[in-house]
Parts: sequence; structure tokens; C-alpha cells
Amino acid sequence: MRRSRLAAVVLLVLVAGVAPGFVSAASYTITAEDWARPRSGERVAQLPALRGLASEIATHPRTRITIRYAGGDEGLLWAEELRGWLVALGISGRRIQLRPGLESDDRIVVKTEHSGDS
Repeated sequence: MRRSRLAAVVLLVLVAGVAPGFVSAASYTITAEDWARPRSGERVAQLPALRGLASEIATHPRTRITIRYAGGDEGLLWAEELRGWLVALGISGRRIQLRPGLESDDRIVVKTEHSGDS
């Protein structure tokens, strides 16, 4: 019940769309240790980084998201799984970009951008 309520809230505050003039807003880190724990919708939504992301999206509904990850198959799989969870929680996949090249393979960094008028 709690999980479906959280998903409903996330769905209500998110709207699809990308606009020009976006500026860097914030950066959230998820460690490999945090991600290694068993995952469910509720567990993923309770990660501190994703709670911060949800709060930012509630304030700036047109936020774009870039998932930075270390290169290689393992990093790509992690980034794609995170992207899948974000989509499952109501964020349009069109707003999420995956970008390899993070120096550290023990974390993933979620960066956001939004326009000043959202």
C-alpha cells in the first residue's frame, strides 16, 4: 500500500517535457553498497539520493536527468537498471540520459538540469 501511494505521488508531480535553456541544478550519488541491497519499488524510492531527486522534480517538474556511470558492461547494466526504476516510478524515459565516463566504478551519479522558469 505504501509503495503504491509513493508511486502515485511521484506520478502526480512529474510531467514529461524538455525545454531549451536548462541549467545544472544538483547531483545525487548512489553507492554500490546502497545499490547492492535487495531492491523493490519502496526500497529504491527510499534511497536518499532518489528522495532528493523526487523533491527536486516536485519543485522543478521539467527537470532533465543524466545518469553518470563508469564505462563497461557492469556500469552500463547498473545505469540501465536505475533508469528502469526511475521510469517505473513515473519519470519519462525521454528525460533520462545515460552518460559513461565516471571515474569511479563504486558509485553512480545522477545529475539534474532544469530551466529557471519551471
